[in-house]
Amino acid sequence: MLILSRHSRLAGRRRDGAAPPRTRGSVAIEVLLIVPLILLMLLGFSELYLYMRATSMVEHAAFTLANSLGQMPYVVDDSSVSNANNLGTLWSDAALLADPDDLKNHGGVIITSVCDGTSGSTNCGWNQFGTQSLANGVPKICWQASTPWTGVAMQSQVTSGSVLPPQSTWPFYRGDAALVIEVFYRYNPFPMTSTFWHDAPGATTIYRRVYARQRAMNWTSMPLMAIGGAAGAQGSNGCPGVIATGS
Repeated sequence: MLILSRHSRLAGRRRDGAAPPRTRGSVAIEVLLIVPLILLMLLGFSELYLYMRATSMVEHAAFTLANSLGQMPYVVDDSSVSNANNLGTLWSDAALLADPDDLKNHGGVIITSVCDGTSGSTNCGWNQFGTQSLANGVPKICWQASTPWTGVAMQSQVTSGSVLPPQSTWPFYRGDAALVIEVFYRYNPFPMTSTFWHDAPGATTIYRRVYARQRAMNWTSMPLMAIGGAAGAQGSNGCPGVIATGS
């Protein structure tokens, strides 16, 4: 009778949904082990998504600015947003394109105008249409401009010795003009887990560079004009390659 009553009590517990004492202990241990792992996986997926979003933002901003610049007839060296062609408007557009990421406080944009610096040609100058041919051109920096909030460590990778990609991958002929847009974004890849993972890698700079051709007019370089309409002091007249920082 004692054995039958014990079996009947166990059967009653199972019917009521109550687990035997040994099963309860193993379930508690499994929960303690599995739940933290699941939370870590969720954090990892969240941070991976945030990193992919930041990378996509940088690429989107660079391509959109390059496409807009390629359709502009000139750029005005003015920090205001009163004109769509002002540098200030381009910088404001870049910040809006980066939303919800904060490009203003953690990034920067550099624009480089490129012309053909072949010896003896007039392809790098103010109001020049130049001489075009299918002979290879010599890419030369005409002018550069950067956002006033570009970090000191965010230096342009477009230099006099490396202006454009090789001729075989990005052809550049006599009389051609080109634009290079560089977008930087300083990003912490572990914004959440770094609070308890003190040895997590620190911030990294996401960088994208886009090359575009000028499509609005047959200029041999994108004019950087002063507010009054003449050649801007920073560049187009002779293309000295001065960096217009903080315009």
